[in-house]
Amino acid sequence: MLTFFPTHYKHWLTILIVAFISTLNQWLFADYVGNVEFVHAAVNNGEVWRLITHALWHTNLYHWGLNITGLALLWALHGEHYSPLNTFILLSWCAVFSSAAVWLFAPHIDYYVGLSAALHGLFCYGAVADIRQKRYSGGLLILGIMVKLYFEQHQINDNTASLIEANVAYDAHIFGAVAGIIYAIVYFGQQGLKKKNQ
Repeated sequence: MLTFFPTHYKHWLTILIVAFISTLNQWLFADYVGNVEFVHAAVNNGEVWRLITHALWHTNLYHWGLNITGLALLWALHGEHYSPLNTFILLSWCAVFSSAAVWLFAPHIDYYVGLSAALHGLFCYGAVADIRQKRYSGGLLILGIMVKLYFEQHQINDNTASLIEANVAYDAHIFGAVAGIIYAIVYFGQQGLKKKNQ
């Protein structure tokens, strides 16, 4: 059964480390969330570390569980496209890009925590990788994420917000998805140039 999943360590190592750190933070260091969450005013005051540290903390166990489950599902879906260093850079880029974009373009979001924006970027990266390998599923996944993001912006009742006991930073999801697509285009573009020059 496991042969259907990307079981080589290079496909899951970074994912496991991120999951472990998020779990450790949730169970042992939840009290420190006020020092690491994205807070608009704090970033304005120079606390720029919040642009990345917010991704490794969550509002409650439901929020943590949703993000860890999402991480596992993305590994199962696209893990064959992952490598330890590339996945680390990709997740870091998506976390920083999305929170910096929230800081610049979404001043109505005062604060947020969680990995979901980076997960949207990871999803889009995997979809672009599928497209690059001429898999039709890649285009369907991009279309699906666009529909999801559209409905998130226009929904009336927000059950997720009540579950995680916080407003969901839906704008961050859009920025995370954009970050993942940008990263994929640059990364695969560089790979293409290397092959061409060999």
